[in-house]
Amino acid sequence: MSHWSDWEITRHQVAVAGRVVDEGDKPVAGAQVTLTPKPNEPKQRKGRAETGQQELDARCDRTFTKPDGIFFFLDSPAGEYLVECINSQSGLHANKTVSVSWQQDGTVKRATVDLKLSKA
Repeated sequence: MSHWSDWEITRHQVAVAGRVVDEGDKPVAGAQVTLTPKPNEPKQRKGRAETGQQELDARCDRTFTKPDGIFFFLDSPAGEYLVECINSQSGLHANKTVSVSWQQDGTVKRATVDLKLSKA
């Protein structure tokens, strides 16, 4: 029988990691980074294609860069993701697509992405 005081050890794995730098290659601290799953294929409904954007928005993850510009996301399911970064202070932004995959032994094959912020 399990008691409320029993603890289960959970080990998290970094699925997506990277670094954000500005146009001068200096690390950017406090920039918001968003990880959004990309749709596999458009859904057909009522004669028109829908991407399921509401579902994707509900599933996105957000974090902020550390003082050295580093960011990471834990335990993301396998698939393609859009990694977007915006620095609210400068208005600079960047984005890239990454793929996360998991090995047969249950370990993640980490996706690494470096983002260089720039003007539109």
